[in-house]
Amino acid sequence: MKKYGIKPRKRTKRYHYPGKSDVIFNNLANDVFVQLAQINIVFSDIFEFQLLDGSRIRGCFALRKDTRQILSLVFDYSMKAELVVTTIQRIDVVDPESIWHTDQGKQYGAGITLSALLERGFIASMSRAGTPTDNPYAERFVGVFKLAVVHRRKYSRLGDFLDAAKQWINFYNDRRPHESLGQVSPNEYARKYNIATVPIISCLTVY
Repeated sequence: MKKYGIKPRKRTKRYHYPGKSDVIFNNLANDVFVQLAQINIVFSDIFEFQLLDGSRIRGCFALRKDTRQILSLVFDYSMKAELVVTTIQRIDVVDPESIWHTDQGKQYGAGITLSALLERGFIASMSRAGTPTDNPYAERFVGVFKLAVVHRRKYSRLGDFLDAAKQWINFYNDRRPHESLGQVSPNEYARKYNIATVPIISCLTVY
């Protein structure tokens, strides 16, 4: 190949989860029946970033598909299932038989997570392995949040970050216009269709 000046194509690394769930659920978010029946779907994901001192912070959220409302947002130093459980428990209103859609991370398939979903009336759904496009609304929110909060400035203390995150997430739900919602905020769109609005999110930590 050198003789002809051809460079070999770099082999891409196969995607793998740092911890894959032992329990896998069907992808209901792409199910035609679910779409036709207009069943409510809540997307969730876990993301991480670093403070100035190198501490890794993990965040978990629940996003309602039709309104784009962030129903819950929680941060912790660890990526244990308790982070997801707290996120579920902090959701104020859940429509009956709503679908809870996530990736195949082990936190989402943990026993305490599944118990929390059952208690709140959620039906579990998971993306196909290594297919972020199955969870597009969650992926997009992570990008928007990191751009608006995480990368906006450097945070030396967790408290400083939490203050900024709390201010922005309530702005997001109440006042930030969305092109896909006709340039109105998630809560304003919800009110338009008699859907419950999300109250002020004030507690953003597990404890």
